[in-house]
Amino acid sequence: MIVFHALALTDAGERLVWTVGGVRADVPVWLVLLRLPLSLFAPAPGLPWWGALLQVAVIFGVAECVLGTLRTLTVSLVVTAAATFFARFLLTLGPGHVLAVPPAEAMLADTGPSAAVLGLLICTGWACRAPVLSMGTVVTFSLECVLTTTLSSRAHLGGIAAALLCAAVACRPPARAAPLPPAPVTAGQDAAG
Repeated sequence: MIVFHALALTDAGERLVWTVGGVRADVPVWLVLLRLPLSLFAPAPGLPWWGALLQVAVIFGVAECVLGTLRTLTVSLVVTAAATFFARFLLTLGPGHVLAVPPAEAMLADTGPSAAVLGLLICTGWACRAPVLSMGTVVTFSLECVLTTTLSSRAHLGGIAAALLCAAVACRPPARAAPLPPAPVTAGQDAAG
């Protein structure tokens, strides 16, 4: 992530970052699918590099401890893809729709870790039986959608739906162990001993 952000500060580096991780509504779907894994680490509009790095280091680290590496990667990619394709859908709705976004938003890069982070927070909360974490994330990102009309805030709604589905299917909490029965009293033991 630091390398991507450092490269993006130069013209040649910015072109390279865009080539390997750039996602936007006018990019063909097949190319979006190829770039999607690296788009998580590409600079996000409006998010400083240290904020993105902190999100990835902390949230991805905790999620990997709770969910494991494979589920962490799967949830990250599924939720990011859902948010990206929901953003494309929103751009087709037109200006009269309640979820409409300003036309200028169509040309902004749809990169960064935010959708993956919200998905991992929801799934980690679900797996740890921490409903405040899961529902707090849903409410916070939904409130962001109500308060702002940016494409990324609206796209997070698609990410929330995908994260809840991932949580229900792949991030089930571990089964609680049945309580152990009391130890039987043997013939040689008295009640005090």
